[in-house]
Amino acid sequence: PTLPGGPSSTSLGLCHCSKQVLSSMNASAALGMTASTSNLGSCVRAPSALKRPRVCGTSRVGRATPPVRAAADLGQVLGAIKRKEGSMELPPGRVGLFGIRETIEYLQDPRAFIKKRVDMYGPVFKTGFFFKPAIVFGSKQSIEEYKMFEASLPADEALPETFRDLHTAYGALRQSGAQHKATRANFGKVLGRAALVHYTPIIARQTRDFVQGEVLEKGSLQPGYDCRQFCLRSLFELFIGVVPPEDTMMKMYDYNEGLLSLGKFAKEYTGGKKALEDLTEYIEKHYRTIRAQGKLDDPEYFFLKQYSEATDENGVLFTDDRIATTCVLMVWGAYIEAAAEMGHTAWCLMRNPEAAVKVREECRKMLSLADLKAGNVTLEKAMQMKYTEAVVKETLRVVPQTAGGLRINPETRKMSGYDIPAGYTLTADPRIPFLDPANYPAPEDFKPERFLPEGAAGNSVNADTYFPGGMGQHQCPGMNLSTLMTQMFLAYMTSTFDSWAPDLEGEGTEDPAYIHVPIVIIDDKYKLTLERNWQYDM
Repeated sequence: PTLPGGPSSTSLGLCHCSKQVLSSMNASAALGMTASTSNLGSCVRAPSALKRPRVCGTSRVGRATPPVRAAADLGQVLGAIKRKEGSMELPPGRVGLFGIRETIEYLQDPRAFIKKRVDMYGPVFKTGFFFKPAIVFGSKQSIEEYKMFEASLPADEALPETFRDLHTAYGALRQSGAQHKATRANFGKVLGRAALVHYTPIIARQTRDFVQGEVLEKGSLQPGYDCRQFCLRSLFELFIGVVPPEDTMMKMYDYNEGLLSLGKFAKEYTGGKKALEDLTEYIEKHYRTIRAQGKLDDPEYFFLKQYSEATDENGVLFTDDRIATTCVLMVWGAYIEAAAEMGHTAWCLMRNPEAAVKVREECRKMLSLADLKAGNVTLEKAMQMKYTEAVVKETLRVVPQTAGGLRINPETRKMSGYDIPAGYTLTADPRIPFLDPANYPAPEDFKPERFLPEGAAGNSVNADTYFPGGMGQHQCPGMNLSTLMTQMFLAYMTSTFDSWAPDLEGEGTEDPAYIHVPIVIIDDKYKLTLERNWQYDM
């Protein structure tokens, strides 16, 4: 089956229909669309974004000669007039009129969009992203050059207005310079190795209860819905020490819709703003209570303890409001990513049963039955599961969850032999090197061994060819946490179940449809039936 791709969490927006786009040229964001993997790019179904969930069922990359254009590129004509680009040597490609058609096509199927343009223009091309002219880099040389100045590029201007507002000034995606450096330093305290050592047994216990409880009882798994709900609960507990009441926790979906809203007059934006206020208020009250009770040193409040001592670029302690807002942003930034990773690895193992066998064998070797029953798993043991980790990494390569993030080029510069005009959106897209056979032979094949010493020969795995969480100053800080959560999920799934298969009853399908915004994730309706392992009964 054709594999999906998707925009990054900083690349948001698509109107419900092209008519709305045409009437909203100044809008920077809107809602996503769901496409079937059976014919991604042409089989676009109903508009969909990550809204409040419903339980369904019960509720080759080389440089090519640019083709002759059939029609003038109106976007480039405007650029030649307005931005004085007529004498510049720009990368091949098409900007389009305000990037409208390009933006729609991208969000319908990001992976196909990128592959089509690489085939037409090569691994460096111009296009239109979110109503702005853009240049995409994917060749080894261009990525190396891009990394040299990426840290100096502002990200805030590349974000849609609604996203900038609801992401708040505390959000790292909006920051640069000393402010951003201080924020990232605090990330290290709650997402670094010491933090993972603390989180691992908690994640093991949470995953045990999820797989052996909820999933085992149902005998089925909706990887989009079930994993997303699990990760939402899990990350709230990791970051604030408790799982909020259901109605409070579910406001995270309203917040997500607000981030993706068409504009500030949209009801989704209003709902998202209210959800952010409610979530922040709940967490701030919770934080003040445990602080007043002298409980910040209790193990379950590790995350809050670290942020109670966090300082900004001026050495000033974070305010209570900033700590609470940071918790909201951290949960939002992690739960969809982790859930998507779990669902995609489950799907990849189902389609590659020989890899599933190896994961099961490794997990049984490293983790005893007693360890699994007790949730007694340490980070050291998890890190020894090298093949399982390789499965997660290869899944992120063949099913890319995000693009590379967007930056604004503040000044005209020369790069990879091309003129790069000021004001253009720039991005290094990981899907280009991921699909380059020079980096990964037979790139469409699922081969976890690429990430192991015994299978690395012929593969070029380095920071220029493998960056599933983006690169540079705004790369995802939680990739290690997400990978750990997915490894734990696979350990319990492969120990509890012999296999899983698509549920074809009713509206069931062999392959899932996908939600593309803000993270590529299997949609709620896809369901797997599970074959329990009685010989290794948990």
